[in-house]
Amino acid sequence: MTLLRRIFAFIGLLTLVSPGFAADRVGDFALLDHTGKFYQLSYFGDHDAVVILINGGDDLGSDGSVTALSKVAQAFSGTAQFWVLDPVTGDQRKEVTERLRRAEVQLPVLMDESQMVAKSLGVEAIGEVLVIDPDTLAILHRGTVASLAGALEELDEQGAISASSGAKTVGAKIQYAAFDQISYAKDIAPILERNCVSCHHDGAIGPWSMSSHAMVRGWSPMMREVVMTRRMPPGQIDNHVGKSFQDIAGLTVTEKQKLIQWIDEGAPKDEGADPLEALTFNDPKFILGEPDIVLDVPPQTIPATGVIDYRYVPVTLNLDRDVWISGMEFVPGDRQVLHHVIAYLSSPADKSAAEEAENQGENLGGFAPGRQPDAFGDSSGRLIPAGSNLLLQMHYTTSGRETVDATQIGLFLHDAPPTYVMSGGVAGQRRFIIPPGAKEHKLRGEQVIEKDAYLYQMTPHMHFRGKYMSYTAEYPDGSTELLLSVPKYDFNWQFSYRLDEPLFLPAGSKLIAEGAMDNSDRNLGNPDPTRPVFFGLQTMHEMFFGFTTLRYEEAVPEIREALAQTRIGQTSSGR
Repeated sequence: MTLLRRIFAFIGLLTLVSPGFAADRVGDFALLDHTGKFYQLSYFGDHDAVVILINGGDDLGSDGSVTALSKVAQAFSGTAQFWVLDPVTGDQRKEVTERLRRAEVQLPVLMDESQMVAKSLGVEAIGEVLVIDPDTLAILHRGTVASLAGALEELDEQGAISASSGAKTVGAKIQYAAFDQISYAKDIAPILERNCVSCHHDGAIGPWSMSSHAMVRGWSPMMREVVMTRRMPPGQIDNHVGKSFQDIAGLTVTEKQKLIQWIDEGAPKDEGADPLEALTFNDPKFILGEPDIVLDVPPQTIPATGVIDYRYVPVTLNLDRDVWISGMEFVPGDRQVLHHVIAYLSSPADKSAAEEAENQGENLGGFAPGRQPDAFGDSSGRLIPAGSNLLLQMHYTTSGRETVDATQIGLFLHDAPPTYVMSGGVAGQRRFIIPPGAKEHKLRGEQVIEKDAYLYQMTPHMHFRGKYMSYTAEYPDGSTELLLSVPKYDFNWQFSYRLDEPLFLPAGSKLIAEGAMDNSDRNLGNPDPTRPVFFGLQTMHEMFFGFTTLRYEEAVPEIREALAQTRIGQTSSGR
């Protein structure tokens, strides 16, 4: 953004954009394009403009406007980002891809399934073009593709656009979904109860409580922003590809339409009782139920400031027999400072066995913000041999105040040995250099499946520069299948994605994790975009791990024998 335009924005002179659209501003938004890539308007604040053409349906690729936009994009590639926004209900990605192919055009088409972005931009018809300053979120120009080149030339030369074209829209009117009357009690409160209140109530993880209509109304502008930018609900995936998963966050199209329309109408309340005030919560300490064994982790004193090295904290089990766990759950003592825990089996000797296990990606379970407890079904579990102990890798971040973290662990045991063992693995990359300023540094990791197995869940893990990650299965016959796509990774929420139905992976299959890092200043969570970044344990460094949870098609006695041999080998090597 030029200095002149920053001055214009500051003193309000951007109202030169024509009387009809003076001081026009838009809210930030994010959408996925027809390939599943994530786009957020404000991210491109280092560009002079974002140009958006409204198109879709049969007109996309056939009315000539997309081809014309592509030519303008080539001429002004250094000035602006160029997008097509498709608000046409029923348009599918495959159809959009084919229309672009026929038109011989390569432009991102942002799929506005709820139509809420197009509606918030104030567009009425196919063919409209907007030029938006992504830094100030001001609309600089409205018109058609025919008026676009002249407007961008003026932007390049003068740092502002003096007027919109005034041209009438050229295509079909957009038929927006609208609801005659939205009831807070019948429509909105149930949406919030299904999607939000489990975290947003007193004592839960959410930063404020949706305890009443008054609270919701007061926070409604923020609610609108986080829904429009896909920040909430957290852990969203691309639900147009991949497998089906349990308990995936995200509003339906209709839920989003109703919620945003209700907020835009002032978030009114019906007469009568408030459904949110009637909700009660009984939050158990352990989500999985009452544990068979509760372990107290030795309290950890955390200073107010500074960088804390990983702590390896031993926890004695005192088991005189082998046990099989059906689940493991961590209850943090102080969620503000506990970043993650990984629990390793260890001998009483020292921590080297756990460090070796970490290098192999093997562990019993763990905790991270947003991560669900580890629970093993289908007659499977993990073995803790007699005489073993736990060694916890505990990572803390300071919060500005000194505190003491006293975490607890709940172990859930099988009454009898299960049929199968549940195991962990990782498709990751450890050797990389992320250059300073890189917006999309791609990484890739593989996990080879050496024995027939079933895949149960996937857990992407990166640090502050993590941008996106996907998992693909490559089968022995050469065929591939996209399993999961997380188009906008959020370091603050370390989700595990559990398949509705376990996926069979024959021996010789590969699980491939592909993703990217954003080491630029456009990544607001980046500690220092001027430095190269390497693999490392601290969050100032980076990790690229696609963790997996697998059940191998082997009976327990065979697994027990293999584990026994592994422990003998470690002892003989001095580990």
